[in-house]
Amino acid sequence: MWADASLGEEVRMNGLEPLVTVHSGTGAFRAITSDLMAETYLAPRPHAIDLNSVLADAAFPWSASMAVAPLETAAAVSAALRSLAVATNGLSPEEVDLGALDHESRLYKHLAALCGLWRQVPGALPEDLQVYAHVLDRVSGDALEPLPLLAGDPCGFATPIERRLHAQLLDHHGIADAAFQNEWAARRAPLMTGAAEGTSLWRAQQGLTGASIPSGPLDDSLAFFALRDEAEEADFAAARAQRLIDQGVLPNEIGLLVPDEVGYFVQLRRAFDSAGIPLSGLPTQPDRRDIASETLLQFLLCFQAPAPAMALASLYISPLMPWSSETGLQLSREVMLGRFEPYAARSLTGRAQRFYKLVRSNTAQTPDGILQALEQAAQLLSDAAEQREAVAAFRAKMGTMRAALSQSRSLDWNALYRVATPATPKPSPSEAFVEGVSVFTEGAMPWRSARHLIAMGMSGNRWPRAVSASPLFLDGELRLLREKTGLHVETRGDTLGRRLEKLRRQFLCASDSLTLLRPVFAPNGSRQAPAAALSLVARTVGNGEKGTEDAEALIHDLRALPRERWPFAHRVVEAATDLQPSAVPEDGILRLDRDLLRRRLADDGRMRPQSPSRLETLMVSPLAWSLSEFGAEPVSWAPDGLNVMVAGTIAHDVLEFLFPKDAPLPDHDQIEVAVPELLSSAIRKYAPFLQRSIWAVEREGLLRDVRTAAQAWRNTLEGLGARVIDNEIGLQGEALGILLRGRADCLLQLEDGSLLVVDHKKSGTSKRRARLEAGWDLQLGLYREMLKRPEKTGEVLEAALAGSPKIGVAYHLINDQGVLLEGLEPPDGVVTVVEGGISVQAMDLLITRLAEVGSGQIRLNSEDDRKFFEKTANLAPYALDASPLVSRFMMPGTEADDSMEDIDD
Repeated sequence: MWADASLGEEVRMNGLEPLVTVHSGTGAFRAITSDLMAETYLAPRPHAIDLNSVLADAAFPWSASMAVAPLETAAAVSAALRSLAVATNGLSPEEVDLGALDHESRLYKHLAALCGLWRQVPGALPEDLQVYAHVLDRVSGDALEPLPLLAGDPCGFATPIERRLHAQLLDHHGIADAAFQNEWAARRAPLMTGAAEGTSLWRAQQGLTGASIPSGPLDDSLAFFALRDEAEEADFAAARAQRLIDQGVLPNEIGLLVPDEVGYFVQLRRAFDSAGIPLSGLPTQPDRRDIASETLLQFLLCFQAPAPAMALASLYISPLMPWSSETGLQLSREVMLGRFEPYAARSLTGRAQRFYKLVRSNTAQTPDGILQALEQAAQLLSDAAEQREAVAAFRAKMGTMRAALSQSRSLDWNALYRVATPATPKPSPSEAFVEGVSVFTEGAMPWRSARHLIAMGMSGNRWPRAVSASPLFLDGELRLLREKTGLHVETRGDTLGRRLEKLRRQFLCASDSLTLLRPVFAPNGSRQAPAAALSLVARTVGNGEKGTEDAEALIHDLRALPRERWPFAHRVVEAATDLQPSAVPEDGILRLDRDLLRRRLADDGRMRPQSPSRLETLMVSPLAWSLSEFGAEPVSWAPDGLNVMVAGTIAHDVLEFLFPKDAPLPDHDQIEVAVPELLSSAIRKYAPFLQRSIWAVEREGLLRDVRTAAQAWRNTLEGLGARVIDNEIGLQGEALGILLRGRADCLLQLEDGSLLVVDHKKSGTSKRRARLEAGWDLQLGLYREMLKRPEKTGEVLEAALAGSPKIGVAYHLINDQGVLLEGLEPPDGVVTVVEGGISVQAMDLLITRLAEVGSGQIRLNSEDDRKFFEKTANLAPYALDASPLVSRFMMPGTEADDSMEDIDD
């Protein structure tokens, strides 16, 4: 075991070299952490304060931000206060002299407010800085044990307060004996030696931060590989380590440099355990989540009406619910599909039914109301034996919540959220040992040298991590502050420079080789750009012709390399004797040898009817349609948002109740009065999240659009001489050899007895008109077909169809109040008439698609399809985004592909 294996991991100092002491009795080296100083100098326990409550005071310039985003604002102010404090020499706000600054400037106001906060609430300083302040106020005799330092000079990246602390400790404890200094220097030297001069690795180590190092040809000491994702990186690293070990390299001579991300720790444990290679220093994953706090937090979010969809869905799948996990999944799935009263809830009984009604009831928005609802919920939680511990933890946390609510006259949701916030599970450091592959995380310096280093995660916002902008200070303001006052608060440029130097020193621990791994895809499936470090390393590699290489040219896609060039051993699994189908047929057609139209049958044995929207999906992407038929379409979890579908549903509802069937047209004044209430009612039904104050702008915009559209629609109805026969009328008929069903937004009857089927769309006229004129509109064409050969007509529709009237179809475009009509001859100037076969192209393609799926064939999409449907057909191909499998199994387009899409295989 190495007593000092993880030296510096817990040190929060800016310096890259930790303060280190040696124990006089054992000779063990120890990092001087804030905890060690607190023990040595008997520092009092730091004062715990509620910073959110303090910052809510109107005297601070951030009080308005606190009302909107309290957690984010408090975090930003706390970070700014720390940056200011560490720039002083004595951790005192009196050191900050603002006399030279413009008192009306933003910089002055923020600094003055921070100093005021510092004076008013000293406990607002981070806990480690409170310990520093205590140590700076002590004398040498106050220390309970000697802490002789191993370095006489502070790190060059240390802040002013860290340099002062170093001087204070040096004054109190002195320097360690020369023997200990020499031993420490000998142990640290390999970490800073690096590779042999002249190698590619040496050039990368020396030139990473801009040193003038001549570029040279790439040799075996440096390699770049592109892998699919972090799982494949871990497999690569394990296989590469196994190859090195087989070649005689000891496991402790191999190092892994990995991002501080849980996903990497999990994948490395899996891959190296599978290979039987021990890992030394890999952080240990927590055993369990804080389910009790998670559930309590979801309760609070759901009780603060209107309940967000994701909060409801998350609550429904909590292990503490009084129903099965299958029921929870079904409830959450329906909620995320927009059904706030799920069908699955109808089958609940007993405890589960009472619990569901409690969650969906209108809880009184008072401390007593919330407390009573939480108390009831606590009694209705799961009684399963495996959840008893979590339920007990929930009820224990309820004690704190009960105290907070019983003492409040008004609801402070932010305070309740802080009580319920789950403890973030963080990996805990594991002990390092000699006989294992070393794991170095990005936040710490390597604790031992390695002959071969594998650096992972070289993509996206890593290596070095980008520096986020401070909401309080601009870099230009901080440079002005330094110029005017001499106070050196670290800028984003300073931070980035320090992070780059840390990365260079991390690379320095390797002496023989460095392998850089770039994951092309993030865990969520999105593509990532190469990390900045790859370009910085690439500029040290010369190609002999144009100077230095481009990073992309150096990165090898592992799949594109012959197996004999792979940097590890491999084996080929023998193919089965039976013929196996290829993953993607060359002709792009999947053959299932069954009638997919009869996948779902009605009670009478006939195929279930298809809706126009499902048939448009079939037209655009047979694979997306097939996945839907098999119930395999994904359900996306995303925060509530106002998209075109939600806005369209709300607008439809308003127009339906504003223009009811067989009723006289409202006048313009009646419309002005009625629309706001009808809109509010529609929002409560279909998008309750829009009732929140944060959506006020969108709500006003929707009100304006719907009111304008309603006034124009009234004029259109009057100009056509039309009466509303019915709204949201169900249509069912037969066409193209299949049954159809749909729901028309509005059915009108004109003065000559002709019928007009209207579909309201929350969109504009130009794109829709281009689609109609190109013959690619499927929906209106199918509505007309259903009315030509109807089934199950109600009394209203049967009476309207008596006498075989002419049937027209139209779109009412809400965004610009346009109306596009085909099939009738209305009075001039009332609507825009579109001539010709508005659905001929769409119908032809649909007939082909129906024949294919009827014979069990699923034609995969081409990479050219999106461009075709958007540019030629003038429609938005939503089906291409309906499932990630659609793009995953696309056939190549006609244009050359210069991307790395084959890495998906």
